[in-house]
Amino acid sequence: MALISSQFDFDILMPDEQEKNQAAPRFRLPKLFAQGAEAAAEATLTEVEIAQSEADPETAKARPPASVASNGSPGAASDAALDPASEMAAMRQAIENLSEQVTHVNERETALERVFDALHAELADYKNDFLYEHLKPVVRPLLFLFDSLEQFDGEVAMAQATMTQAATESVLSPPIVQENLRFFRDQLIEALQVCEVTIMETPHGAFNAKFHKAIDVVPVKAPEDGTIVRVVRSGWFLNGQLLRPAEVVIGKFRG
Repeated sequence: MALISSQFDFDILMPDEQEKNQAAPRFRLPKLFAQGAEAAAEATLTEVEIAQSEADPETAKARPPASVASNGSPGAASDAALDPASEMAAMRQAIENLSEQVTHVNERETALERVFDALHAELADYKNDFLYEHLKPVVRPLLFLFDSLEQFDGEVAMAQATMTQAATESVLSPPIVQENLRFFRDQLIEALQVCEVTIMETPHGAFNAKFHKAIDVVPVKAPEDGTIVRVVRSGWFLNGQLLRPAEVVIGKFRG
């Protein structure tokens, strides 16, 4: 009687435990076993389908094969492989496209080279014009100094030719003065060459209006008509361009 009451009390006092025991499953398979059961079920279904197809050929024809279901079309594999003619045509088209691209690149490089050459020529002309316009005011005073030295040199040479021996000994020796003046003139020429200013060679022969400027005319014989008789001022070039023409005296035959 005590045992029955205790069991009754257990049923009455612990209803939560009874619900837990009823809700819990009787047994649980491991995960590995469950996966194996699913795989076995799939294999069984596949075998059943194969047996049905063998038993009923019409159903097998209606059912699409695995390759068709997976690729979407029965000739997908065969269509993927192109015949040699199509491959050659595709390669020829690719080569033609590449050739057109190379030609386009070459034309572009040629155009860029032309632009570069034009810019280089314009910069060279700008440099020459810049030197000519900015050095011209600086060089002109030096040219006047050179003219003074050259004129003084000529006067000393003339005095040396007209002086007597006694007068030469009483004054400064003209050869010494002339030698010093030539030295100064040579030094000035070197200084002007640093500024790209060069002296023109001593004009002689026929008169050329492009490089010479006639400041006087003297009568001469017929063979010397139109020729340079004497140079009054030397001509100069600045950076290869004519800075000042040579001032000369030309002969004129008057009949």
